[in-house]
Amino acid sequence: MAPSGSRSRSTRPMRSSRTKVHTYHEESSSQDESIGLPGSRRASLSLRSRSTTRMPKSYREDSTDASFHGDAEDQESEALIATPVDAPNPDAGSVPTCPPKLRGPRRTATTSKPRRPKRSKPSGQVGRVLHKRAKTDGDDPLFLGSGVIPPWQTLPYHILLDIFLRASHPLLDESRSARNDSVNARCTLLLSPLLPAYKSHVLLSLLARPQESLSMNYSSKIKQLHVEVEPVLIYKSGPYGYFDLAQLIENTPLLHTLRLYHKDDYTVGIPPWHIVQSKWTYPDVLFSALENHGITLRSWDWNSRFLEPDALVEMMVKTHPQRAFRGLRELKLLHFDHTNEETSAAKEAGLLEALKMLTDLQRLDFIESSLVCGEILTNLPNTLRSLTLNNCDRLCSSDLTAYMSLHGTNLRELSLSHNRHLNMSFIQNLAQYCENLEIFKMDLSMHDASSYHDVEPHFEDLLVQTEIPTWPEKLQEIELIQLRKWDDATAEVFFTSLVNAAPKLRDLRRLVISAILKIGWRDRATFRERWIGLLEKTFLRRSMPPDPNLRSLQKRSLKPTTLIARDGPNDLCSEVDDPRPSTADSGRSTSSKRQSTRLAHQKFNENDDAASGPSSVGTPQPRAGKIQGMCDIVNIRIDNQRPTELQFNENDFLDDELSGDEDWDGNDGDL
Repeated sequence: MAPSGSRSRSTRPMRSSRTKVHTYHEESSSQDESIGLPGSRRASLSLRSRSTTRMPKSYREDSTDASFHGDAEDQESEALIATPVDAPNPDAGSVPTCPPKLRGPRRTATTSKPRRPKRSKPSGQVGRVLHKRAKTDGDDPLFLGSGVIPPWQTLPYHILLDIFLRASHPLLDESRSARNDSVNARCTLLLSPLLPAYKSHVLLSLLARPQESLSMNYSSKIKQLHVEVEPVLIYKSGPYGYFDLAQLIENTPLLHTLRLYHKDDYTVGIPPWHIVQSKWTYPDVLFSALENHGITLRSWDWNSRFLEPDALVEMMVKTHPQRAFRGLRELKLLHFDHTNEETSAAKEAGLLEALKMLTDLQRLDFIESSLVCGEILTNLPNTLRSLTLNNCDRLCSSDLTAYMSLHGTNLRELSLSHNRHLNMSFIQNLAQYCENLEIFKMDLSMHDASSYHDVEPHFEDLLVQTEIPTWPEKLQEIELIQLRKWDDATAEVFFTSLVNAAPKLRDLRRLVISAILKIGWRDRATFRERWIGLLEKTFLRRSMPPDPNLRSLQKRSLKPTTLIARDGPNDLCSEVDDPRPSTADSGRSTSSKRQSTRLAHQKFNENDDAASGPSSVGTPQPRAGKIQGMCDIVNIRIDNQRPTELQFNENDFLDDELSGDEDWDGNDGDL
């Protein structure tokens, strides 16, 4: 780039090669100016005059100019390739779809100043990658179907329903008010959520049409409605306007479950003074629609977010005698709080009166209800088979013991979570009072969304050493999370009672225990090594592993592997060699010998485990030979970590990349 002739003050000497520059300038369109011509090194340099006060940014040598010119041509050619001919791009402006033809003779500009080449804009969005490497599927595993197609047309409805429910659960993330990707799979079974809000209007429009003109009677298919109040019932949905829930109920004659919920109900630990009342309240037209159209509900939720608790209790007393509510089997009560002694006494009496009207009630859930106390529990209906107490601040162990002594016989499920004053003293009478209990869950993690952040339980001890737990024989599932505020001696009593009860727990299929022990790390490691191994040996199922060659998704053919066989529920697993013509007899003989040897080792290890470990005065020891072996899941965790709302493990920190040893069969070849 030659400086202007008026720049006599320039300190750089002029080169002779820069004073005699031959340029070619077309007098036609400006498109031709942007195309470099072969044989012309500076064909498209700018001819406009330079300012005398502006210093040049750089001085380019011949080789630099040539490379810059070549780069401009390369970018332009790439832009032409990246833009399809049959799909014009509005941003492509001056970029032609084919190289332009030269028009007119070349003229030599003797008096013109050199001009800078113009860069042609690439087609498409600025900054877009012109040549994006195509994604290859070489790294992705190739899964092939097994070729077995079930007879979908002939499967019964209840089997299809179970398949779709398991394949697409959960349908809706109610805490985020978001539909999951599996919604389309369940729409075939008329299980579609009413989110976004316009979906509810579309559903109502479908049900309002004459059902005889449709392929099926949709009105008779809908049996459950789960409605989030805030987005569906409060605000307008574009041109559709407000949604009329009563009109939807009129078009669902077989409705038996109606849930009206708020997404903030899934945030545990909100103090009562931070719970904001919703703008929506229970309307009278809703109950009139239920009553006038002969709908009998089985499941219903009462939420004090939608009506002040005192008025809500009065509404419960008024509506429960109606035909729509008399047959309720499942009832959930949310945010029934204890404010003061005077008003709480009236609410307790009204609540008990409303519950006594439900003669068929089988499931009752109290969610974040500080109103729950011993007086309410002891007066609950005798028909309850499932009781859930979640974050009830006034509940203590003596209240629960009194309830179990009166109504525990019919109880099948007991779920206790985040109750700050509830320890496990009641468990010493669990087998006596709840002999038919099948599911027992207890979560001692505490939540507090207030500024106090109090996540500690408000009891002194989880158990004392003299309180020996008892376990109902019909238990199918035990889940105990964040057991804490006990010492190692009490924990020994707890785990010992579980091992000793193993032969009677023939129906137990799931055992999950998470315990916190604040003792020395060596003692805790010894405790963990002993009890986790003993509990797994006692309860974990020892069944024949599945044949790896039998799978619905096949990646590649697998070699025959060694199988494990067992003779009885308490027998040891015996190894069976791969049957081959040349070694069939020797394989069966070796299997028999191995089985006898392992049985002997098994009995020796059981006696050794029973006799090992620290013992204390008055502490029961696990008896030998207590093998249940029927649990599909045995998950025991013993540590000293402070409980948090979200627990991480090593799987949360693993990379997604494969290790590269997936094809290793366990043999090192020549080594």
